[in-house]
Amino acid sequence: MKQLSERAIKFIEKAGKNKDYEIDSHLLEKHLRFYHLKNSSEIIKFQDKFAGLKIQDIVIHIFTQKQIKENKTVITYHWEGQVLFPINDSFYIAENGEIAVRDCGCDSYDFYIYYENFETFIEQQAFFEKHQYYKNLPAFSYEISDLGAFSKYMSDYDFLDECSDKYNLIWKNDVNIVHATNSSNEWSLVVDSISEQNYHLLIRNLIEKKLIT
Repeated sequence: MKQLSERAIKFIEKAGKNKDYEIDSHLLEKHLRFYHLKNSSEIIKFQDKFAGLKIQDIVIHIFTQKQIKENKTVITYHWEGQVLFPINDSFYIAENGEIAVRDCGCDSYDFYIYYENFETFIEQQAFFEKHQYYKNLPAFSYEISDLGAFSKYMSDYDFLDECSDKYNLIWKNDVNIVHATNSSNEWSLVVDSISEQNYHLLIRNLIEKKLIT
């Protein structure tokens, strides 16, 4: 697990954690034997560090104290050799700590990895809470043609390392927040901007340079 920034730590403190989800790590480790994981350390760390955290009116957790006490297993999913546990209405944590989203479109129930770890999600939540005056205009994405060339073009922006991982790259300047995300080895782009004019200017430049389609 990577170290959280001061901004993310303050975000967690502000959100608050429900202590009813605190579980002794030794009891949890014993319970996790039911799931036949290759390595349970990331699941234990997640439950210890983030369980009970309330984000957008949803309490983040895998297990409850009652489940552990009564030895009741939770629903899990198997995907690409890993066991996935639900942690809220949208996200699942794999046993290696990566955060996945379930793809329920077109009769497909596959998963795709959205974050390298939950810390990246927290960092992004904390960052966007402080930058709500940037608006997502409009709400659709573009495909990035060449990530290397695109990253070079973004060199004049500030790169947000704490909000980035191998599935997310985020840059920011005074008018735009540029977010590249990786899904199935394809990079796509979403832009938040302080105005629609700034948004369209950036998109037009990227299209003209054939960096996005």
